[in-house]
Amino acid sequence: MGILEHQLATTRAYVAGARFSLADIVIGLSINRWLMTPMERPDYPAIDEYFKRLAQRPGFLKHCCNGLP
Repeated sequence: MGILEHQLATTRAYVAGARFSLADIVIGLSINRWLMTPMERPDYPAIDEYFKRLAQRPGFLKHCCNGLP
């Protein structure tokens, strides 16, 4: 997640750059699982903002975010 945090802090948008891509589907699923696992996590502000951007996508809400808004 540290590597992803650095990438997202660099792109300030999505994994591969300014536009949503297939990479974001795969990474979004992984982040969802990571966030739903009950454990302590470091503070990753770029990942938090990225996850909020993904959560604005209807498909993400329906298929990834456990149906939670």
